[in-house]
This record gives sequence, C-alpha cells and structure tokens, in this order.
Amino acid sequence: MSLILKLAPGERLFINGAVVTNGDRRAYLMVETKAQIVREKDVLQLEDASTPVRRAYFAAQNVLLNAQPALGSTEAFETQMGILRAVFRKSEHIDLLDEAERQMEQGNTYRALAALRELVLYESALLNLEPPQRFRREAPSRMPPTSPLRPQVLQAAE
Repeated sequence: MSLILKLAPGERLFINGAVVTNGDRRAYLMVETKAQIVREKDVLQLEDASTPVRRAYFAAQNVLLNAQPALGSTEAFETQMGILRAVFRKSEHIDLLDEAERQMEQGNTYRALAALRELVLYESALLNLEPPQRFRREAPSRMPPTSPLRPQVLQAAE
C-alpha cells in the first residue's frame, strides 16, 4: 500500500533519516515501500524537550529519525515512559501512554508520536507553558472539550 504525501512549497520531511525539501510549488510524493517518515512540523527540537512528556516524545522521535542514539534509543523511550506512568492517573492519559508503547513495539513510531503529541499539549496546559511552536494546531483530542485543562491551541499558518 502506497503513502501519498501532499507537500506545501518549501516543506521538509525526513525519510529514513534523509531530509527531503520540496521546491517552490505544491507537490505530491508517493512512497511505495515501507519507510519511516516524519514531517518537519512534527519534529520537536532539543531545546523544546524540557518536560517529561516532551522528553518521551523526543526519544521516540529520535528512534524514528535514527538521530542522537543516546537520546533516541528505545531504552531512553522506555525510561521516559516509566516516569510518565508514575505520574499520570486518568484513564485517558494511561490509554495514550499504552497506545504510544504499543505503536513503538509494533515499529509504528510515527503513530506513537501522535499519541504523545496529545499529552504534550495537555502537559503544556497543565504546567501553563506554551506548547512547542509546531504543535500549535487544532487536532482531534481525547480530552473533553469542557475540561479546564484542555489546552487552547492556535491554528498554525500554513
């Protein structure tokens, strides 16, 4: 099964550790084999990995990118997940942690990042921090819309 990516002008993505940058027009890219792909807008920078959930996301991301082995090994991810399991108690958060770990075990690192992205936004609201710049977009959330801890996210300029 092929993956078709619609790329905005100048958009970058990482495919199996290689950086691919689109030209000055919208383009479509078809990936016909299994590959580890992440869009630049989903990449967390090292300086933004300043909280427990962000460190778990960063470790998973680096497994995907095969970058910085000390920070991105599966052992680093498992360590960070153990820390998170010690503090999160709500079932919806445990479900997200379970999903992230399940996806990592199955080799679906990008899907693990998607589960952790929701926790990054929740943690940002909980700690009264700005979410990472690239994460500031409305996304489906498992948190109830009336929750006082639901983060207010801004629509990113495309």
